[in-house]
Order: sequence, then structure tokens, then C-alpha cells
Amino acid sequence: MVEPSTPQAPAAPETQTPPIDAVASRNEGNGGVLSKKQRKKQRRAEQDPVELAERQNKRRKAKKDAKNAGRFIAEAPAYSFANGYRMVEPYVYEFRAFAKQRWFKRELLEIFTTEFGAYSPDYYVRDLSRDGVWQLAIASGRILVNHQVVAPDTVIKNGDLIIHKAHRHEPPVSGEEVAVVYEDEDLVRTQPANHFLSAPVLVDRCLRELPLPLFCLLLEQIVVSKPPSIPTHPCGAYRHNSLHSIVQANRPDLPQLNIRQASKTYLARVRGQFPSALGSAIQEQLASEAKAKCAASIITFPDEDTILINCPLRCLSARDGVWECHEEGKPSETLVRLVRTDNCTSLLQCKPITGRTHQIRLHLQLLGFPIANDPCYGGELHFGESVARTEEIAAAKRLKAERPVKDPVDFSTPRKETESEDEFMRRTCTWCFVGEAEAFNETQLHCSKIWLHALEYKLDGQEFRVPEPSWAAPSTEY
Repeated sequence: MVEPSTPQAPAAPETQTPPIDAVASRNEGNGGVLSKKQRKKQRRAEQDPVELAERQNKRRKAKKDAKNAGRFIAEAPAYSFANGYRMVEPYVYEFRAFAKQRWFKRELLEIFTTEFGAYSPDYYVRDLSRDGVWQLAIASGRILVNHQVVAPDTVIKNGDLIIHKAHRHEPPVSGEEVAVVYEDEDLVRTQPANHFLSAPVLVDRCLRELPLPLFCLLLEQIVVSKPPSIPTHPCGAYRHNSLHSIVQANRPDLPQLNIRQASKTYLARVRGQFPSALGSAIQEQLASEAKAKCAASIITFPDEDTILINCPLRCLSARDGVWECHEEGKPSETLVRLVRTDNCTSLLQCKPITGRTHQIRLHLQLLGFPIANDPCYGGELHFGESVARTEEIAAAKRLKAERPVKDPVDFSTPRKETESEDEFMRRTCTWCFVGEAEAFNETQLHCSKIWLHALEYKLDGQEFRVPEPSWAAPSTEY
């Protein structure tokens, strides 16, 4: 017979010694006094976690802002103007980029020769003899990986920092003035210099006199008139020839510029006669044609005058900066409304709901009405150009044809003992050798002046609107 076991009282739970107290108990030999580091940990443990997280985020943001404060403007740009264009004097510049996903597990030389078409393969590697290969840009240290000189066959990994030091030539942009049309504190600088008007008076004057769309740069608040062809941010081939940099150069008294999002309305001149009445038959036709081009597209009609285009977009070629409508892309929406039809084109008002790259251009192409002079997305290069502009393009072609043929740049030219690295880079620069007239040919002189411009900006209850640009006026020519 088994005797029942005597029930035992449950064991008392062990008391958890707080981490700081445990440290203090270990420091009894020191009188229980916490070190500076331990006191800091104790204060942090006593703080509210939400407040602590906010404080840490502010510190990280301040550190990041301080690091990026001079990211785009390291030196004063040297601008020049000719034939209606703004040009930047070439300068030595370090391109920096962390390895992109598509670069992973690819060799350094292959990435540069396939991704960056501005330079010939000879610039990176040149055959000098049967016995070996001489590398200019890579072996000389113009191209670095993680700040180290590496071999051309180095395989790029995730997180690698690639640096390319080059003599940089920026494409020309419109030479029209970037005029300040509104500034906080009820004072706005206008031409001539040192003449000020109150903000309401100047805005009214700008509405009557300025033919260009307004662009909003918010500090306290400043609004400038952005000429066509000038990119907003430093990007791609543009650095000093961007609106951000031009404003900073024109107004060095301003603090670092921060560009905020605004609600925008655009004007676009498209090819073809846009339907003036959106009846059921037209609605069905537009929706079915768009669906045939992209199965993920949805065309709806909020009212009898407006079309809502809903179609995802994705990057087709990062190298060429081309995007496409695709079901695997990011969602995007644009509202479109007819303003007027002319001879063989139509003027549309477009309001993007989202802000994808090339969104309006792609959505209009999807609808079957591409921007008339947009060669990238269904239009024609130089469509509707003036006679003077056509003659300018023809002159550029003649100059290129008459120019004597030069021998290729000899990248093996040794660096002189008295020559600095920057001087050597200028002397062996491909674009300096061929000249600006050939570096920026007649196609590039088109200067991205497609018929798409912001007519109106709305932000924080304020609205800025200008008259239509010159190409939006009624025309019997196009």
C-alpha cells in the first residue's frame, strides 16, 4: 500500500533584481556608487519609452541633416549664357552611389561599360599590347570601391560604395531667369534690384505679366518662376543646372532649401482631336484601348467632362530613364479634362493624384493622346518647332558635319610631373576633346521642352497661378 505523498507548499517566486540594482550590488566595494555609464543607463530606463524614441529620432534626423547640408552645393557654380541656354563650366566631381540590386554579383568593369554610356569602354580599360591590359579610370583610382583601388573584375556586393571622380559636363537648360515672385514677410524681390513690392500687389502683377509656371520652394515660404527644361532637384546629368542649385546660387542668403509637396494642375498639348463629349461609346472605346495596352489599367469617368486614369507604372530602363505602364508597377492616378482643340492637337488640363515619374506623359500615351512633342512617349521630336528653332537645329547639324574628324582621345597619355590630378582629368576628358557642340547634339538641344507645364500650385490654403504658356495659345499650325 502506497502512502500518499505529503503536499508541499508552492515555492515562492524568485525576486528579480532590477538590472541597475544588480549592478549597484556588485559595486558594493565601491560604496554602491554607479559609474557615469551606469547612471546614464538608469536615467534612460526611467524615461518614458515614447519620449525616448522621439528624442532619438530627432537626434538622428539632425545628424543626417547636418551631414547632407552641403551635399549638392559644394562650390559656387560658374554659369554662362549663350543662344538662350544656361550652361555650367565643366568641373571635377565625385559621383557616389551604393550598389544597386541589379549590380549585385556583377563585375565592376561590366557595370560601368553597360550602365554608363557617357564614356567609351576605352576610358575604363584599353588594350595596349598582347601581353596585358592597361586600365585608366579603374587602375588610376578615379573609380574606387569602398574608397579602395580595386581590379576591374571585382565582383560588387550588397552595400558596396562606388565612387567615380570625373570631369563633369552638364547639359544646357533654358537661360530664362528664375525670378522670385513671392517671399515671406510681405516683401518680395523683383527687378530691378533693391525694389520691393508688398506680396498681394506683386502676386497680382505676376499673374498678369509672368508667362511661366510657378514652382513652390518652402523655407519660411518662397515662390519662384521655374523656366521649362530645368529639373527641380539635382538628378542624373544635372547638378548645378537644377532649380534647387540655381536658386541657392542666386540667393546665398537663404538657408538650406527644403522642397515640399504641393497640389499641382498641369497643361498639356497632345496629338489628335480629343473628344469633346464623353458619351458611352467614347467611354467604352477609351477604356478598351487602354486595357489592350495595359491589362491593369482602369479608365473611369467621374463626370461628363473628366477622365480618371488609373494605371500602375514601373521603371523600364533605369539607364535610359524610361518608364512604362505595367501591372507590376506602383499605383498611379491622373485626372484629365479637355480645355480646347486646335488644328491637329488638343489642350488638356491634367491633375495628378499620385506623383510617379513620367506619370502624366505615360497616362496620356495610354489614353491614345501622347504629348505632341514628347519623342519618348509617342510624340514627335521638334513637333511644332518655330522657324527660328528649326534653323538653329539645322545649323547645329551643319556645324557637326563640317567639323574635321579628330583622332580618338589617347587615354594612355601619361600624367605630367607638374600636373595636378584635376588638370590631368581635364586634359584627358572625352567631352572637352569633342567640344560642347558635339557633346550636346541637336536632339539634346531640344532641352526637354515638351508641352507639359504646371499652371497652378496649391499649398497650405494658398494658390499660385499664372497665364498659359505661349505654346498653349490657340494655333492654326498645330
